[in-house]
Order: sequence, then structure tokens, then C-alpha cells
Amino acid sequence: MLIKAEHKKWARSLYDFYIFRLLKKNFSGIYLLNDKPNIDDSRSLVITPNHFSWWDGFFVDYVMKKFTDKKIHLLMLEEQLKKYWFFRKVGAYSINHNNPKSIIETISYTQEILKSPFNYVVFYPQGEIEPYDKRPLSIKEGIKKFINTKPFTQVLIAAFKIIYGNERKPFVICRFGELLSAGEVIENFDHYNKLIHVNLKKLDEVQFVPGKNNLLQS
Repeated sequence: MLIKAEHKKWARSLYDFYIFRLLKKNFSGIYLLNDKPNIDDSRSLVITPNHFSWWDGFFVDYVMKKFTDKKIHLLMLEEQLKKYWFFRKVGAYSINHNNPKSIIETISYTQEILKSPFNYVVFYPQGEIEPYDKRPLSIKEGIKKFINTKPFTQVLIAAFKIIYGNERKPFVICRFGELLSAGEVIENFDHYNKLIHVNLKKLDEVQFVPGKNNLLQS
């Protein structure tokens, strides 16, 4: 059975308090390597980051809060959401890949979410966690079904990477890729797939030294 998101202000306040401290405890910084995306506030958004760790959803939520007031909706496995029920209160909703009826319900619910320009959805195009350095990533075409009836929706490519250096704690770098329309993704999925890997390549090529503009200090 589909578990829908329930955004609660009290839960969001607790979540923000806890996650900021959790990130500060485990990472020395989070750095955006390029300019913030030019997100259209009149259109809903789907952000499609790479998926390589348990931290990924926290990274996306934390960084996106710096650039948009849109309300997050995070697709999460049903068994995990039942276990970590609190995440429902801050925007998580479920999918069960082993239940065709559940998949249809989740697709329909996502399309309803994307009717509002005040919402954004986090969708992992890999569908599962893969090692960061696996190339090419297993980008699946399932996203086309979720955004099929919403051509005005924006699709933002993003990539995150954890880097271990001279400090005890690693740091995180983020790079935004192209901002596309849902129609562009549906009509030319191969191009969308290519742009995901182009963004990852650019992220890997950066010789980054931590310094200013640490999002964990702002």
C-alpha cells in the first residue's frame, strides 16, 4: 500500500536540527562547484542525483534548501519507509518494486505531486545504490513514466561525491548539470543519460581544495 508524504512543521524543525548536526559531525564541509541552478518557481521540479551511499538523500535536501523554497518529496523503498516512519513527516513516500499495483500508485501519486509548482521530487535514475566509480551507471528509463503527463516539469541533473583528504573527516562536493524539461527527457532519453555522465565526468576532473563557500558553515 502506498505510503504518502505528510509534511509536518514540527517534524521538519526536528529534522533540520538533527541533520545539520549529523552532517557537521561526519563531514568537514559541503561545497557546490558551479553556479546554483536557475530554477523556475512557476514549474515543478524533479532532481535526479547519482545514488552511491546512505547519505545521498540528506545531501540533496540540505543543498536544495539553500536554493529553493519548493517542498521536497523523496521516493523511498516501502520497507525502509515503514522502518524509518519519521521520514514520511518530512516528505518521503513509498514505492514497492515487487508489487506492480504499488508501482502504478506511486507513479500516479508522483504525477499529482508534480502538478504543483511548489513541489520537487528526488528521483534516483539508477533505481538502486551503485558504487560511485561505476561507469557507466545503470540509468533506467522508469523516470519517463513518472513525468510523462507533466511536460512543464523541470528535470535537474546533479552529482555528489565524498572525498577523503588530509583531514579526519571527508568533505562533499556537488555539481549541478543541465536543467531540462520533462519533454526533453522523454523525447531524447539517450541525451539525458549522456548529460548525467558528462556532469559526473566534470565532477571527477575537478582538483578541488576545500576553502570558502562551505555550505555547512552557512
